[in-house]
Amino acid sequence: NFRQVMELVSDTFQTGHKKDDEAQLTVLGSDIIENYYLSQLYDSDVFDRVLINHFSSRNISRERMIEQLFTAECDLVMSVEPVAVPGIDNQMIDSFKSFVCICAGNHMLSQLSQLSLHHFYSSRHATYQSGMNSPMIINDSGLFKDDPYYKGTRTVGYRSDSINGLMSIIERTSLIALMPLKLALFYKNQRKYDIKFIQPPPELTFRSIQVYASWKKNSKNLSVINEVISM
Repeated sequence: NFRQVMELVSDTFQTGHKKDDEAQLTVLGSDIIENYYLSQLYDSDVFDRVLINHFSSRNISRERMIEQLFTAECDLVMSVEPVAVPGIDNQMIDSFKSFVCICAGNHMLSQLSQLSLHHFYSSRHATYQSGMNSPMIINDSGLFKDDPYYKGTRTVGYRSDSINGLMSIIERTSLIALMPLKLALFYKNQRKYDIKFIQPPPELTFRSIQVYASWKKNSKNLSVINEVISM
């Protein structure tokens, strides 16, 4: 009857209020943060105790991120740069030092163990770019040649701020991509993408990429922050 329906609606709203009173943690980061790092919390009970909100940092300026940390709109920023301002603590949570080229399982280059410079620069690439702050993970400025006379530049056939979108494109097209080995292993072994690994040309060297967690020193959620960044 009508009274029972109204009681059910009331219970729903009361449950919502209880959720508002629960411990909450708001994380700002790219979709790699959400798909790769936060997925490592799946086996913990943190989701039973804490409401975790993840929002994309795409197109958010560094100044706006800092403001959100100090106003508690955001508890934790995770990115490739530390937030180096007074009142903010930073911790490096990961470092990508090894890189690999990936392609579809049936790609014409998939039987190779290593690409030549010709293969690398004549192929069309898919690249990941997380937003306006800093190119995350795949970045030509992080790539330099031992041979100063070789002036190759990658030809980009697809650019995305979605790592899942990029992986789907790689799996289904003739594009190749350069990415950290740890991420490539995650998407091949955990997410079961049909991709093959090929070593980059030996002439190429790479700059390591660090991932940092940043939070306000006196954050009320320090215990949860510490739990998340220890993943």
